[in-house]
Amino acid sequence: MKGRGAQLNPDNRFLAQRYTADDPDGVDPLHEPDPDPDTEFLADHARSAISKNNSVDISFEYSVNPYQGCEHGCVYCYARNSHEYRGFSAGLDFEQKILVKHDIVGLLEQEFRRKNYRVSPITLSGNTDCYQPVERKLRLTRGLLELMLRYGHPVSLITKNSLILRD
Repeated sequence: MKGRGAQLNPDNRFLAQRYTADDPDGVDPLHEPDPDPDTEFLADHARSAISKNNSVDISFEYSVNPYQGCEHGCVYCYARNSHEYRGFSAGLDFEQKILVKHDIVGLLEQEFRRKNYRVSPITLSGNTDCYQPVERKLRLTRGLLELMLRYGHPVSLITKNSLILRD
C-alpha cells in the first residue's frame, strides 16, 4: 500500500482472542489490508499529561505525547508495539488509528500548577511524533510549546516533520 510502512495488520499479542474467517482458499479476509485505508482519529481521555520513563536506554525521564499511533508509518518505529497496549495492532492500526489527547494542554497546565510539581525537562514525542499530519489542523503541539514558553519550562522535541518550522 502506497504511503504506509506496514502492509499487514497482525494480531495483537496481548489479546487472547483472535478473529479469523474460514475461507476455502485458505485466505483470511479479515487480515487482508484495505488498499485505500482512511485514518481514524479517536479521542483519548488521559488522566495525566506527563509520562515518566524508567528505562536506562532512553536519555529523558519525562515526556508528553499528544498523539499515540503515527500516520508517518515508519516501518522501523520503536513506538509501534506500544499501540498493542491499547488493544490495537502494531501494524496498520498504528498508522490508521491515531489516539488524540484533545485536552493535553489543559492537563499539562494543571500539572504545572500543582504545589509539589518539580520542574524537569520534558520531551515532546517520546513515543510517537508530535507533528502528525493532523497537527496542522489540531495545533496541540503548538499549544504545548506555547504553554512551555509561558512557564519558562525546559522542553526538547523529536520529529521528522517539517511542520516544526511553523512553531
